[in-house]
This record gives sequence, structure tokens and C-alpha cells, in this order.
Amino acid sequence: MYKFLQIFKRDFLNLLINPMWIFYSTVFPFLLAAIFGFLSSGNYGKEITSYDYYGISIIIYMALNTSTLAANSFMEEKIKKGNMRIIYSPLPKSNIYISKILATALFSCICHFLVIALLNLTLNVNFGGENIIYILLILGVFEGFVSILGVLFCIIFKSENTANQVLSIVINIFGILGGLFFRLDGFGERMEKLSYISPVKWLITNIFKVIYDRDFSYYMPTLYILILLSIIALLLCRIFYKEEDYIC
Repeated sequence: MYKFLQIFKRDFLNLLINPMWIFYSTVFPFLLAAIFGFLSSGNYGKEITSYDYYGISIIIYMALNTSTLAANSFMEEKIKKGNMRIIYSPLPKSNIYISKILATALFSCICHFLVIALLNLTLNVNFGGENIIYILLILGVFEGFVSILGVLFCIIFKSENTANQVLSIVINIFGILGGLFFRLDGFGERMEKLSYISPVKWLITNIFKVIYDRDFSYYMPTLYILILLSIIALLLCRIFYKEEDYIC
């Protein structure tokens, strides 16, 4: 366990000392929520303001983008030498990808939770008040799922660039179907039903239900589905992972 913690510490510090990743995970989502909220301020009601809607949706969108961060932290060029040392050491080879997943999920959670606090303090975005712990919990589980997904894509495609290209397409499709940028309600019942193939739709629907309706009826099923998908993705990582493919 001690050796694994050392690997995890190194992976987490690699993320922490990268100024671009810090900017992308903190300043960028705050500015995006503030700009979208300001531009659409007349299009929403009093109970749910444009800042509320985009504050929540942008956080979910950035959480979804954690998958690309996980891919970068797994196969970025400067990381490969460290991976090689681990592979040739008497340690479980799964330590490489499990450490990257946990480090990325923790880093993203810390950054995004700080943005949530900042949005609440400066733009008065409603994140549930006393129920915020439920929002943070489901977001944390979602961050873990997409971190595993990012590493899984790297393992399957054996290339950071290819993995990121495919992930970008998947992220944007899920984001659009989930209604992160604009609501799909006005496009008809068929489009509304189609949107539920996106896990983002489940997430944003549940978060708004918890915050504004105090409705937890779909909260636990969504949480369990995300955990189940995470376990399946982690098992797929183990099945397809061949350490020699990721050090060349």
C-alpha cells in the first residue's frame, strides 16, 4: 500500500503543478458559467436564473471533460518514463492506471468543488443549500466514472491523441443530448426521449430535482447506475490492459 501511495502522490502532484490543467479546471469553468449566464440572463425565470442553470450545467460539462484529463495523465509523453519504471518494478501493473484514475478524480473534484463554492459566493448559484452534500456526492461519483472512461479509451486505442479525439466527440454528443448548452424540450417528445441515452441527462435532471423539488426518487438509481458503469469500465481496463503497449 505504501508503494501505491507513493505512485498516487506523484501522479497527483503532476496534475497539481501543471498551470494549464489548473486554469482549465478552475478559471475556465467559472468564466464560462459567468459569460453564458450573463448572455442569457433574460431567458430564464426568477426561481431558476440563467446563472443557476449554466452554473450547474457547466460544472457537469467540465466534469465530463475530466475524461480527457485522465487520458492525458495516463499517456502524456513525460509520464511514460515513470510508467516504465513502475512496469519493471515488482509491483502490480494495475497500479499504473488505478493511480492515474484516482489522482485525476481527486484533482478534478477539488478543482470543481472550489468552482462551485466560488459560483455560489459570487453569482449566487443555487447548489442545493443543505442538500449540497448530495450534489457533491453524485458529482464525485461521476468524476470517478469519466476518469475510468478516459483511461479505458487510452487502453483500447493505445494512443493519447486518438483517445482524446474520440472522447471529444463522445463528450459533445453527451453534452448536447444532456441539454448542457441549450434545452431540448422544444424539439419535440422524440428528441426528449433520445436525450436519455446520455448519462449527462440523468445527472442534470437528478441535480435539478434535488435542488428545486427536494425530489430524491431517481437519485439513488442514478448513483447505483454510475457506480455499476464504473465497475464495468474498470473491469474492461483490466481485461484490455497490456503494460508494454503504453511505454513505447
